Amino acid sequence: MTTAGIVLIALLRMQLQPPAAPPAPAPAPAADQVVVTAAPSIDAQRLADALRVYLDEFGIRVGVDAGAGGGAGAGGGAAAEPGDLRKRLDDARRLGEAVRAVAVVRAEHGARGVVEIELIDLATDKALVVSVPRPERDEDLYRALALKIQAVLRATLSEARGDLDPQSSIGRLVAQGGGGPAAQPSAPPAHAALALDAGYGVVSFPLDGPLFGGLTVRASWRAWPALELGVGTAALGSTTASSGTVAATATVVPVHLSARRMFASGRAQFFVGPCVDATYIKIAASSATTPVRSSTRNVMIGAGAEAEARVVVLGSAWLFGRAAAIGVLNGERYEVSGASLFDTSRLQLSATMGAGVGL
Repeated sequence: MTTAGIVLIALLRMQLQPPAAPPAPAPAPAADQVVVTAAPSIDAQRLADALRVYLDEFGIRVGVDAGAGGGAGAGGGAAAEPGDLRKRLDDARRLGEAVRAVAVVRAEHGARGVVEIELIDLATDKALVVSVPRPERDEDLYRALALKIQAVLRATLSEARGDLDPQSSIGRLVAQGGGGPAAQPSAPPAHAALALDAGYGVVSFPLDGPLFGGLTVRASWRAWPALELGVGTAALGSTTASSGTVAATATVVPVHLSARRMFASGRAQFFVGPCVDATYIKIAASSATTPVRSSTRNVMIGAGAEAEARVVVLGSAWLFGRAAAIGVLNGERYEVSGASLFDTSRLQLSATMGAGVGL
């Protein structure tokens, strides 16, 4: 056989052979899992749904412990006695190991308006307990908890950064500095436990009484998530009235106490509740021709209701408008020769506009 024939036969064999199959794609990294459980006061399924928004993009699955209200995940609950923290953490660790989860999270309402999060990180073998101030609205509550869990999980997993596969789900979570979708609207800041406000206020006794205006200040304390206690006073200017040859000047110093229930809608907050006032009043009279008492003093006690509207404008600062109506219990009517100068005996109204800040 000639050389040309051998070459021709070899070329024909090469053309008849089937093409080599392309290399198989590398298997996708296995997804890790975070198991969510909660005390009955927290909806575990809603918390898992909120957390899923921030972890799905990394390929981290979020399941709900079957013992915490259904959902995917686990067999065997992580519930323990409410006050037995050590047992709850041990149960959560066993739960995570049973389902090979990277972390187990438990949430419950704590004292003084906070929600406590217990997180067992099985990758670093650490247990953490953190607190989150409780927002007023449920949608803000679960979003705030999900963001906090994601941040705590990233922080504790970063300690094992050197042992993590950068292509794994938790490796990508740790590698990304930001958290979750950037388009999430921010919730209004939670009200601080202590606050101060100041503004211009007026106090009037509309039934033939005086009108006063000046600087008002108030300190308030959030005793409960929706209950605020406040105490305030004012530096008000004096007012003058006259009848015939008699002139009188009235000065008041009010002390105002209130207990108000808060209602929130976005960045707007509304307060309403009962209030009491103790108002020191001094009447100084003078006349060139008529004998009069040079001064008289009284402390008036009253009770009523107050309402306030706030708009959060920057961080923990807000603008407000406030009004109160108070029935005076022991007011007096100041007369000269049968003519009324000041009547503080029945109704006291007040209004204030200004700004406040949480401390």
